Amino acid sequence: MKYYESHSSLKFCKEAIRQLFEMIVSCEENQPKGCLTVNAAVELSLLDPEVAVKIHEQFFASEQLLYDLLVSGQKTGEIPEHYDAVSLSLYLHNAWVGLRVMIKTTEDKEKLESIINTTLAVLG
Repeated sequence: MKYYESHSSLKFCKEAIRQLFEMIVSCEENQPKGCLTVNAAVELSLLDPEVAVKIHEQFFASEQLLYDLLVSGQKTGEIPEHYDAVSLSLYLHNAWVGLRVMIKTTEDKEKLESIINTTLAVLG
């Protein structure tokens, strides 16, 4: 939730969600690529119940952040109300986790930006 709290002044839901995705692609060169939570989810969550609980908590918090942004966007008319915010938040979270894996496999920024644009096109 730290990202959301520090960016709560953002005026547009879609822009806030885009920034969440783009921060993955625009990490500093001296920072490790990927995400410790995603790495632990892939490698350890089925083997270690304690890790699985922590991963569940982190993923739930991320899904909740996306849900809150989507509901906020629905209230302002930026996101159509006929969209199911729960389902859409799960979809976006899945894409966000996938992008965190992709960043470890390619340095092709154009490809990664294309993935972001295609993913976020569902928001209209």
